[in-house]
This record gives sequence, C-alpha cells and structure tokens, in this order.
Amino acid sequence: MEGFSILLVDDDKVLSTVLKEFLETKGFRADLRHDAASGLSLFRDGNYDLCVLDVKMPLKDGFVLSEELRAIDSEIPIIFLTGESEKERRIEGLKLGADDYVIKPFSMEELELRIINVLRRVNKKKETSKLMEPRGIGLYYFDPVSRTLQIENKIIRLSATESKLLQMFCTSPEGQINRSEALNKIWKDEAQLHGRSLNVYVSKLRKYLAEDVNLEILNVHGSGYRLVVKK
Repeated sequence: MEGFSILLVDDDKVLSTVLKEFLETKGFRADLRHDAASGLSLFRDGNYDLCVLDVKMPLKDGFVLSEELRAIDSEIPIIFLTGESEKERRIEGLKLGADDYVIKPFSMEELELRIINVLRRVNKKKETSKLMEPRGIGLYYFDPVSRTLQIENKIIRLSATESKLLQMFCTSPEGQINRSEALNKIWKDEAQLHGRSLNVYVSKLRKYLAEDVNLEILNVHGSGYRLVVKK
C-alpha cells in the first residue's frame, strides 16, 4: 500500500508525531496537524487517500471536522481515534460514516492493518463502480447497470448473462476473453454445464452488434473470443 497519502489530525503531539513517523516507515505519506482548523485547511490544499482523526480535540472535535471534510470530498475514508470507549460515542462516529473506529491506547501495527483494510475496501469499491460505468462500443452505447444496449433510437434490453458477457469484452485487455475464465466468472460452479451456452450467448451478442459493420466478435483459436472495433 505504499504511496498512499494520509492526513493525520490529533492534538496529542507526542503520540501523533510517533504515529506519523511510523506510517512513513511503512511507505505512506503522512501529513500531521494538531487541530481541526489547520487540518481542514491542509485537506483543502492536498490530495489525500484517507484521514485519521482524533475525536477529542479542543475548539472543534473530530466529528465536526469529519463533516467538513466530507462536504469537500464525500468519499474520503475516515478512521476515528479516541480514548473514549463509550458505546454511544462509537455509534455517533459510525453514523457519521466512519470507515473504522480505533480506541486509544492502540497498537500502531493494528492501526496500520486497519488503514490497509479500509484502503483495499475503498479501492475495490471504486474499481467496481468504474466497471459499471456506461461506455461506447462503436456506434452503440452500453449501460451495464440498466443492462441496455442502444444504437440511435433503438434500445436492446440484455439479460443478466448477456450483460455480464458484454461487460467482460469491454473491460478485458484488447477486448479478448478467455473461454474458461468467462465460464467461471459468469456461471461459477456450474461452468462445465454451460460450455455450449457460452457459444449461444456470443452468437446473441453478435446479432445485437450487427448494425455496426465495424464491430465483430472473432473466435480466438484454442482460447476464446475477441471483440474488435475496426477503425
């Protein structure tokens, strides 16, 4: 997880300085501020992957700061640090959308693992969201969420399997999919039972895409298929 940037805001100057140095030895870029106002100012000017916020700070606490940060970036992951173990405070933090909540005193190695887990979860969510974005395929417009394929005013409604298969073509390098991988991803445990079905669904997609003469799904001998967009 090297190269990720973290904003650390904690009024405990001794602990937070040690924590900043620890995170930097682990490959993170860590910027430290000791109050909410300067933390907010730094966040506005920076580009951070995650924030670690102390809850109990003078003038403005971590909960208020988290709301201000989320007003700027609604998706920023936040981990709260606090010396308070009351259930109500933890619930309050989670209601504000905390990605994790760590009670002081804590092991720095444990916090590192929690940071890594949050970053992995967030990045996976972003990747999944990106995969589901609408995209152009030649003269067609494909929306994986609504499972529709549109060309001019004509809308083709795809089945779940047809949509998954077309999405694999769109997101695979050079539009090429491996037959075994496609079977396992779409049919999972029943992959062997649907070997012939894959051929049927490829044929269906060929028919759907036939109105654009520059689109073609080719057989790749001994491997699978490739979606080609001719120039």
